[in-house]
Amino acid sequence: MPGLEVEYQKFLNRVDEETNNPEWNIENHPVRKILTQYPQDFGKWVAHLEGLLLLKKGGYPFQKNDLNLTEWKALALLESLQSARVQQKEG
Repeated sequence: MPGLEVEYQKFLNRVDEETNNPEWNIENHPVRKILTQYPQDFGKWVAHLEGLLLLKKGGYPFQKNDLNLTEWKALALLESLQSARVQQKEG
């Protein structure tokens, strides 16, 4: 299942098409905070989030302090992306 790294690659492609200075846009994009925190293992981090999402959907009782704020936001984003993909396939 494609994760956030696929969406980030789409972003990079769009930046390249829309501007003559993609490096500036990449450095100033909001996802930079995530990439700074997880630069080497971003794909592994996304896979970890996908595993957490499966646990959440299965009813695992997460507590609010089980994840940090960035992880909660990324988990919500991943869940939204997956829901949108399901709706696209059904509609």
